[in-house]
Amino acid sequence: MHVVWYTAMSMDGRVADAADDLGFLDTISSPEGAAEEFEAFLADIDAVVVGGTTQRWLVRHGHGLPAPGLPTWLLSHDVSLRHAIPDAAGLLEQREGDVAAVLEEIAGHGHERVWLCGGGDVAGQLLAADLVDEVVVTIAPTALGAGPALFDAPGLPLRRFRLEECRPHGDDAVRLRWLRDRREPAH
Repeated sequence: MHVVWYTAMSMDGRVADAADDLGFLDTISSPEGAAEEFEAFLADIDAVVVGGTTQRWLVRHGHGLPAPGLPTWLLSHDVSLRHAIPDAAGLLEQREGDVAAVLEEIAGHGHERVWLCGGGDVAGQLLAADLVDEVVVTIAPTALGAGPALFDAPGLPLRRFRLEECRPHGDDAVRLRWLRDRREPAH
């Protein structure tokens, strides 16, 4: 199974501000073809993992599932959140606890390419378990100063990635794409 952390962050590595707001995303101008590029990404995904904080933000802003129509695993202790998501019947599984076990469950359902939709805490837990295979991040032309980091977990072990793509995105943002490099480091 291949897990892709596809997201955006500020120049100082934050995926949300200190109040867990994603308003900084409005500073990213969409280049021509951005919607089609995202649709192509989603067409290649067959399951989604999303944390409670990210899903809560989506609900507050009038959205449902991150990728309507795709099976989604919500990682949250908040049982009321599940009921706040419109059009989730039959597509949403809610879990808490060991994220590695959740990924095993997803693989057990035959899913091969999973979008890690957010947030930094879930990404940090998955990276600690060495379960992130690819990172696609758009860096917004702003600094937030505080808030959850791209991989928001204390004491992460060293994980090496190989840069596959670096290009402008819109007027003043940058798109980076890394693949996990699991080769043993040279001594």
